Amino acid sequence: MKKLLPFFLILFLLIGCSKGPKYDIVIENVGLFDGYKDLGLVNMAINSDTIAAITNQKLASDSIVDATGKYIIPGLVNAHVHANTLEDLKAGYPLGVLTLLNMHTGLEDRELGWKSLTKDSIGFSTIYGAGHAATVPGGHPTQFSPNMETITDSISIEDWMEHRISKKVDYIKIIHTLGGWMGEPAVPTLSYEQIGGLIQNAHEKGYKAVVHAGEVEEMETIAKYNPDGFVHMLSMKKDYPIEDSYYKAISESGAFVVPTAGINLKPMDGLPPFMLEWITNNLLDAKESAEIIKKMHDAGILIVAGTDAQEGQMNFGEDYFLELELYKMAGLSNLEVLKTATGNAAKAFDLPIGEIKTGSKATFVILNENPLSDLANLRKVEQVWKNGKTQ
Repeated sequence: MKKLLPFFLILFLLIGCSKGPKYDIVIENVGLFDGYKDLGLVNMAINSDTIAAITNQKLASDSIVDATGKYIIPGLVNAHVHANTLEDLKAGYPLGVLTLLNMHTGLEDRELGWKSLTKDSIGFSTIYGAGHAATVPGGHPTQFSPNMETITDSISIEDWMEHRISKKVDYIKIIHTLGGWMGEPAVPTLSYEQIGGLIQNAHEKGYKAVVHAGEVEEMETIAKYNPDGFVHMLSMKKDYPIEDSYYKAISESGAFVVPTAGINLKPMDGLPPFMLEWITNNLLDAKESAEIIKKMHDAGILIVAGTDAQEGQMNFGEDYFLELELYKMAGLSNLEVLKTATGNAAKAFDLPIGEIKTGSKATFVILNENPLSDLANLRKVEQVWKNGKTQ
């Protein structure tokens, strides 16, 4: 036993003298929502551009940030935009909207350049994109992008898909339309069989496939092909009230929904009287949309926050919060609303966005108060961090 005493003494001294790692930056005593749940008060360490530790334990650093009373959330995600200018990529940044998911562009090379630019640049929301959406000649959105590649007799689904992959798209966007806007004749559209082929082809190549559709008939039919998501919700009064079969079809398909319905809370001042009349008579209002969102949520359908551009009516800054207000109006808890803007987007698109975890990029927002207590606190931004840096 006496021979073992020196060994235990040395071991004790080594343990007592050992120190934990020292981190580049440590943010102390801060509340944290990781995209899915409230972790309470934590200490978070950053090394270079990466979150190195999240713990209740004391962490060592020469750069300590005391964040007592503050609250950290992941960068917010706008899961449906159509970015047309560099200003669009900056508008939401100071408000904590740090990721934009582009849902069609007629300029794929520009989108590719913007993706490279925004990946690391402070002041720009990081953009991901679908390149050209899948459609047919004369179909939506060729009216905005007349030179876009479409699926024709000479360009097969397989060819079209390979061309999108060559442009390094992050997911596949598919268009289906019924009827025309404001009474105009219906434009050509993909057949349901073509949509099924696109979804299958995308999945075989490892890509998510999301669908533009907004009426009960088409969404129920397309759901049978198991798309990953619908990037609009129902919008027409003619479909209202909605039968339970609709919610069941979407739920059983496993598809998420990006409602893009916050525009219903935006004042329509300045619209021409004929347009205002058509909208009032034909489109669901905020209360009706909120009711449908609540039923989707209750049916287990994943809701992901996104605004669309609504033909220039929605900006990617302040208007983003209208979408979240609509979900609150639908009866979702503050926690569930915040998930639509963060972790739900990560889960839906399988992208490194909307989450805070050890090993992820140090991209997050420090708020002055807890948004789980009051969603209005999302507007109280203290600092925006991107890849371990803040302005």
